[in-house]
Amino acid sequence: MIECCDHTGKKVTLPRDKFRFRPSVYGLIRQGDKICVCRTKSSGQIWFPGGGVEIGESLHDALRREIDEETGLKDVQIGRQLKVIENFFYYGPTDEAMHAFLFFYECTTEEKDFKANHLVQDEESRDFQWLEIENIRRDDFPDMQDELIGLLAMLQ
Repeated sequence: MIECCDHTGKKVTLPRDKFRFRPSVYGLIRQGDKICVCRTKSSGQIWFPGGGVEIGESLHDALRREIDEETGLKDVQIGRQLKVIENFFYYGPTDEAMHAFLFFYECTTEEKDFKANHLVQDEESRDFQWLEIENIRRDDFPDMQDELIGLLAMLQ
């Protein structure tokens, strides 16, 4: 059995054979002292644009694709890799358990506007916005709070 967090931050315990490997990539997209975040549909908390890496796809190509699908931002410069975090995660709406490896990159863009929610190609991400990094708190995230606050601290 493996204990993990679900999409709302609640602890759950699931059998090991339920999990599948999932590499994913996320962009901490900056504009000065602000960062791009979205609200997750299931929890209402914040997260960063990104998602799963497809077979045969490089991390950078996956990040560009995910950012475009979710935000509509096309002119994004991918910078340094900030961290890789291993996470066991359960997504209740689709009954999927993942042994995830999350690759986080620092990114920048001059673009300001995001695509409308009805055009976002992700059922979980919505309401993209620019938030001041200093105003983001640990409890704004559904899980991995300490790790994510640590990532934001690396940007300042």
